[in-house]
Amino acid sequence: MTSTVRAGRVRRAARPRPLVAAVTLALAAAVLAACSFGGSSATPPADGGGPTASDGLSTSAQATPTLAAVTAAGALVLLDPANGQATRTLVSSSVAGDALAVSPDGKTVYYEVATGCQHEIWRVSTSDGTKTRVAAAGSSPALSPNGERLAYATLYFEDYKGPSCYPANDLTAGYQVIVVDLATHQTHRYPMAPQVASTGLPAPVDHLSWSPDGAKLAVSISSVQDNEGWQLAIMNPAADTSYFKDDGSTAVPLPGAPAGTYYAEGVYLPNGHLFAVRQCCDGWPPNTTNVDMLEIDPATGQQVRQIAVGLTDRYHTSLDASADGHWLLYLSGKDLEVAHDGAKPSILATGFLAAAW
Repeated sequence: MTSTVRAGRVRRAARPRPLVAAVTLALAAAVLAACSFGGSSATPPADGGGPTASDGLSTSAQATPTLAAVTAAGALVLLDPANGQATRTLVSSSVAGDALAVSPDGKTVYYEVATGCQHEIWRVSTSDGTKTRVAAAGSSPALSPNGERLAYATLYFEDYKGPSCYPANDLTAGYQVIVVDLATHQTHRYPMAPQVASTGLPAPVDHLSWSPDGAKLAVSISSVQDNEGWQLAIMNPAADTSYFKDDGSTAVPLPGAPAGTYYAEGVYLPNGHLFAVRQCCDGWPPNTTNVDMLEIDPATGQQVRQIAVGLTDRYHTSLDASADGHWLLYLSGKDLEVAHDGAKPSILATGFLAAAW
């Protein structure tokens, strides 16, 4: 198998993220990703422990938002935010992680179904369970803050067992970001940057997130080949013609970071900053020395505050913030970490592939 095909056929759970070793569930339940660093104790800086004027997390009383999650068994469920217990099963099987999109009113959840070599995007009503297919090829759904536009990515998945569906002449053509107006069904497609596509090596999109004003998309791009090529790009759907630019001008900067540092994933906060996973270092075979969960300025990459210290032996995925800014969540491995009003994240429940407010 050529390196081009290998890079193009990776799926989200199998991408060469830099892991050190597998972790048992018992260890995951006992250790907070917010306070462990390779087994030693670490505490976020003083400005990261509580709500401040700059952290985007208000302290006024608000109703708890809808919390949806994908279990390790592939079921889409609603969770009680107080204890992490499933209160309702919306879809019983075949749901893939690590992205969900919940409508602003909490009445609809968009999700990814693991079928075919490019998966599908579906939506389900939280009131009556009605399911509708939205896209025959798609992954990583992201709903605009007003609920009017859906963004998703297309890529290929290596665990598809049916007949090959990889194009013979251009593998990279199947890697796009797509934005759909849900009322008019008008669709805009954004392919890979031309010079990168010309190499034949695809740049898989791992996660998408809309800015608070709906004008931009944060595009988390995983490794192009052998753990290289990671970047967090800011895309303008109204002006851009590709989901990132060849010259790196759309990439979120990494000021003062050691060589090999990269963003594994990033999402917008209601204040316009980004909640991002910053890791060091890359290479092949991959080796992770530190993982930081940060609030950063997307224009400069400057750290605003440290939200948590991540574990070096697992993925940190499915980042999300509630629309009112009171709640953050992410997955540390299969542990669902939740923080309210600037508090240090803690494990709400375990055994998940994705979660979203």
